Amino acid sequence: MEYRPLRLPTDYLRLRRKATPQRTRAFTNYRHRFFTDSRINGRDKIAAGSMAVETNLYKLVDLAREKSSDRRRQLLREVTDHFFSETPSAATETHSAYDAVLSRLAADTAQDAREELAARFADAPEAPHGLVMQLARDVIEVAAPILQKSTALTETDLLALAEESDSSHLKAISSRATVPEAVSDTLVRRGSDDVVLSLVKNEGAEISRQAFESITERAEVNPDLHAPLVDRREMPTDLLNDLMAVVESRLRDRILQKFDGVDPDELQAAIDASHARLESRLSGDKDVDDARRYINGMKLRRRLDGALVVKLLREGHMLRCAAGLAALTDVDLTTAKQALESPSVDPLCLVCRAGGLERSLFITLAVLRNAGKGDALRDSREYGRIFDELSEREAQRAMRFMMLRKKAEAA
Repeated sequence: MEYRPLRLPTDYLRLRRKATPQRTRAFTNYRHRFFTDSRINGRDKIAAGSMAVETNLYKLVDLAREKSSDRRRQLLREVTDHFFSETPSAATETHSAYDAVLSRLAADTAQDAREELAARFADAPEAPHGLVMQLARDVIEVAAPILQKSTALTETDLLALAEESDSSHLKAISSRATVPEAVSDTLVRRGSDDVVLSLVKNEGAEISRQAFESITERAEVNPDLHAPLVDRREMPTDLLNDLMAVVESRLRDRILQKFDGVDPDELQAAIDASHARLESRLSGDKDVDDARRYINGMKLRRRLDGALVVKLLREGHMLRCAAGLAALTDVDLTTAKQALESPSVDPLCLVCRAGGLERSLFITLAVLRNAGKGDALRDSREYGRIFDELSEREAQRAMRFMMLRKKAEAA
């Protein structure tokens, strides 16, 4: 019998043009002969490898029309195995063919199969780009490993995904080994506090000055952000000073330890910048101007005292109360307002302790600002303990930075 060289892609198409049982058996025999015939020399077998890949892709494109979900799952695994057994170079026709076949199969396969697929391709740097983007936009159970680990995603890809994705997908992006600064900016702008918290905890995330400012503002009402921000090595000094009026005592001590290693001139400049930024939030606010005028008037009439501040807080006049507390303790209005509104009672304790206010006044203010949210008797005992544990020396050391802000306001 004369040996005739096999041209597998061409012969395959001819045999599969009409997929009759006879043609299918002929194709199977043809393929078996191609890979086992001893008359095929080494060079032909090398060429056969690439043709076999192409042929498998033709076969899988054809079989992708299968309606059975189990069969599709099997096909998806088969073509994935082929891809990893002999990964084609990127930007080649074979690579593009894999992309098309895998993307088509994945689109019509059950979620658990897509989860398996995403887990396999998450660590593959040569993963087909179209498939990776398709998986990244899938439900979070599928998308998570791709968003968290895939190096096939470029910065441009991540920016596009960050602009269009929901919170769960954004959180997955925030936990990548490295997060470019531009991507971090988008995550902070669009993400929830959970996304931002994940980003700040990620040491591999590059965070811009603008993003740090936005996160610090969030931290004023979300104590979960306090510790991660204080722990960031590159956290700007002036923004750390912003946090002084809202964090609990243990974090305040860590901020002070950081300040000890800062040049005095640099620290003063940071405090001035902190004050200017915080004051700018209140500038032009008619309610703030009204509160200041009211307290200045009460001060002239010699009616400014602890009882007035308590009365204002009880009646719900928060800004006037803050202005009164600021005048009694010689701090700026922003600091007093933050102390009254902080989720933690520590900042209020600091302001009252360092300002020389009585223990009973602090406890009253602390209970009133938390009215209806707990057991007043139990809370008052806890507040008293906190006040007693904060020494006057520690309070004054921390308030030194508040006083510098007050002097900047006076200037």
